[in-house]
Amino acid sequence: MKKDLDFERKKNRAFALMKQKRMWECLYAPPCHLFLWKMGINVAPPPLSPFWTNFLCITSVNTTFWGIVMWFVFWKGEQEHLFSALVTIITVGIAAGLFMSALEAWRGKVNHLPAWSEI
Repeated sequence: MKKDLDFERKKNRAFALMKQKRMWECLYAPPCHLFLWKMGINVAPPPLSPFWTNFLCITSVNTTFWGIVMWFVFWKGEQEHLFSALVTIITVGIAAGLFMSALEAWRGKVNHLPAWSEI
């Protein structure tokens, strides 16, 4: 329980720092991170996280949800082969994860944000 309180305090300090830098509030916690926090997984806000942490978080959550939606909304009715759909889901998920992680790393540098460990 103490660990959760420490994380929440640190997260609030990070949000205050990002607000001080005049970052948009929607960038503090994208839906992917909100979902992870609600599940009890304590990960740093994306602009303060290391590249690979962002990559793993964004890729795992977005790929899963995007893949499920694509399968049930588009591919299932078209008799798409499961293997073909999985290859597409994984490829797009990795590409999106790399792009978004690079964007978050850039956003952290541009706003001169410290690493999560320094907050």
